[in-house]
Amino acid sequence: MKIILKSNTLSRSELAAGLSLSRAFFPHAQVELEEESTDKGEDGKPIEKDPKDVDLNQSDTTAVAHDEIGIVHIDIHYPETPSRIEGYFSLQEAHHETAEDIKEADVKEAAFEVDEDEVKALLAHPYVGKESLRKLLLKRGLLALLPQVAGHTPPWGILTGIRPSKILHRLQDAGYTAEESNRSLREVYGVREDKAQLLQKVVSLQQPYLNFMRTHLNHVAIYVGIPFCPTRCSYCSFPAYSLKQGRETLERYLQGLGEEIRTTGAWMSASGLVADSIYLGGGTPTILTTSEISALIALVRKAVPTEGVVELTVEAGRPDTLSQEKLLALRECGVNRLSINPQTMHDRTLQRIGRAHTVDDILKVYQLAREIPGWVINMDLIMGLPGEGVKDIKETLGQIKLLGPDNLTVHALSIKRGSKEREQGSTQNLGGELETIQQVVMTSARSMGMLPYYLYRQKYIAGNLENIGFAKPGLECRYNIGIMEEQQTVIGLGAGASSKIINPKDFSLINIHHPSDWQAYLHRWQEMQGRREEAWNQVRN
Repeated sequence: MKIILKSNTLSRSELAAGLSLSRAFFPHAQVELEEESTDKGEDGKPIEKDPKDVDLNQSDTTAVAHDEIGIVHIDIHYPETPSRIEGYFSLQEAHHETAEDIKEADVKEAAFEVDEDEVKALLAHPYVGKESLRKLLLKRGLLALLPQVAGHTPPWGILTGIRPSKILHRLQDAGYTAEESNRSLREVYGVREDKAQLLQKVVSLQQPYLNFMRTHLNHVAIYVGIPFCPTRCSYCSFPAYSLKQGRETLERYLQGLGEEIRTTGAWMSASGLVADSIYLGGGTPTILTTSEISALIALVRKAVPTEGVVELTVEAGRPDTLSQEKLLALRECGVNRLSINPQTMHDRTLQRIGRAHTVDDILKVYQLAREIPGWVINMDLIMGLPGEGVKDIKETLGQIKLLGPDNLTVHALSIKRGSKEREQGSTQNLGGELETIQQVVMTSARSMGMLPYYLYRQKYIAGNLENIGFAKPGLECRYNIGIMEEQQTVIGLGAGASSKIINPKDFSLINIHHPSDWQAYLHRWQEMQGRREEAWNQVRN
């Protein structure tokens, strides 16, 4: 299916602001802007086409490539008066094989209009978005029109970004009360009531952490990336390399990573920066041998200046990379947070998604880790894995509850470009069942004594939902809060790592990305370090 956005009153750059929201309504469609017209009238302006003719005058192969062609037409009359939003949807279904036959196909239509009083009422609520009001009104127009066609409304309304909690933080920073903020979420952004309440809970819990970050600007978070895995999970789109051909590549990578760690640590010391959290992610960091990971952590702790009790997290996501010896070594190195990520507690699903371990492996490794005192253990799960429904997630959560982790992170499956699932044409077809699954997750987390403390969304996320991190009170991960809310500078080390340099004046960001290819990283990390230093000097002057 192809969806084409067009307007008589919006520029192409303004109209492009509606692409992501339109894709939320039509996740499997090709959504694009109408092609710019090359035909001009006597006044020199492009001639408007009849919307039913859009895209049908192209070659037969272009038209036939889509079973359905939908036209979304939105006009915004603002700031001129009378202000209003109007639009319609026209859908043509192709039942035959030629473009000529498509022109005679059935047309489904829907229309709406938001009058001046409704526009005024909408704009009377607090708005802290960074987009123009015309773009806001465009999205509200789409939110009024597209449910008539798609048969559903995204639970996050017009919010399509990764971090919806940022909106609530901005409202609170602007001095609005909780009631005013909640009303803005619902009336301006169209966020469903249960999601607005979820955001309120998350933001309230985050506030003490963020207050500290805002008043300790020389405190930074360190991310160390190990882009190697035993096998590649079918849903994974992250850069990760296998060691099937031997460990020489990993050894070369660790040598270069060590050089970057030492250089970065020296720069931090000279700049008065200290790390209060260190996060080893990947990939699978525990694919390193016991001696390799012990040496890496020792190097980080020696080279990187720290202050106070440092939160030190290791993603031990794959139980097939852990042993009692390695777990004891991690704890002796000062690791105080460990993430063991089963994703599911069903062997058939583990095999289907390419995980080289069993549920029994998870249970054994978890017990080994729990016998070692002094760290917080997180477990990751994924909702909507192939072949799993409500019954499966209930069974998984039942086993997790018996284990008793301190944190639980639950993701909604996102089939991204670069993943095997995407390459194989897999789609997420659970529909409304995902909402039921998420309610089961929320109820189960509460029964484990956990509260939601951070959330984020992703492209292609199942059900237009969100990923949620839960924690027992006082056991939240500071690194997760800082990186998700983008209130603390993050120094990313290693291939594929990103650095986020925070400007304390307005908390804007300068993003610096290392190459994801490990060989390119080894050649370019010094260049990236130079950019990092330049960015830091820029925001501090």
